[in-house]
Amino acid sequence: MVVALSLGFFLGGLYVIIKGGDFLVTAALRLSKISGINQMIIGATFVSIATTLPEVFVSIFAVMSDNPGIAVGNAVGSMIANIALVLALYITFLPHKVNRRKIYGKSLYLFAVTALMFIFASDLKVTWLEGAVLLVLFSFFLFSNISEAKNTELQKPELPPAVHSEKKNIVRDVVIGFLAGQAMLFVGAFLLVDHGDRLAKIFGISEMVIGLTVIAVGTSMPELVTSIASIRKKSGGLALGNILGSNIINCTLLIGVCGLVGDLHGTTIPLSRDTFLVSLPFLFVLYLIALAPMMLKKRTYRWQGLALLTLYAFYVGYLIIRQPM
Repeated sequence: MVVALSLGFFLGGLYVIIKGGDFLVTAALRLSKISGINQMIIGATFVSIATTLPEVFVSIFAVMSDNPGIAVGNAVGSMIANIALVLALYITFLPHKVNRRKIYGKSLYLFAVTALMFIFASDLKVTWLEGAVLLVLFSFFLFSNISEAKNTELQKPELPPAVHSEKKNIVRDVVIGFLAGQAMLFVGAFLLVDHGDRLAKIFGISEMVIGLTVIAVGTSMPELVTSIASIRKKSGGLALGNILGSNIINCTLLIGVCGLVGDLHGTTIPLSRDTFLVSLPFLFVLYLIALAPMMLKKRTYRWQGLALLTLYAFYVGYLIIRQPM
């Protein structure tokens, strides 16, 4: 009975997340059209922050509940899932040409902040000072995107010849779409993570593995559903910007907040040895497979997606075999 109830809430959360992601992408596309701001910038800022908030809330809750292992596992696992699952599915079903100029800077920044996090993780913990540094890097990323949006030549806004009141209605609809989508993502992610966690514990899976797999995939569902919605709406720039931005935000905002909250709560934020020696190096391998062809060949290939999915399956299998961690 308990298993059936948790499974029902788990599937219900999945449905709510899917609908929320659809609302969010629709609102983001309308914002791009009425403002003239490039989809890549919209995806890397508004959509990325919105879809990453479930991870932030879950990790903060984990730290405050004295489950810091879940917090770090959620962050690292979400970054891996974003590339090896979300981006992999996106590339597999929609291989396409890429504007290298628009992803080059964000890709290098992603490599840089992940490398810094790897250095910080060498002592198998995250301190408040390291968290503060990562938050500064998040602020720099956010302001650089805002500056890019201001300096980019705007596309011609696709507003209909309407009176002023109708234009205000369009803006109102975009705001409502963002808020409704975000609320649904939060509620759906909470249901998915809470009951996914319960199901995993019923089957005897360890805390760190839960964070790296079940919770990481659950909190990555907003990115997944927004990418699927982007595929349906033929909006590749929005999906790619969302995935790159989400990983940068996971690495800076999420880990940074955990470091500061952990210090205030009197809790050390630990990293397992396997996270440092396996998961983080594995993340760099995924980056090379996913991003190198984009920067060198200016396009994505279906083989990339299939390779990433295969590696992710082996990674999850490895975690299950290696537990407890």
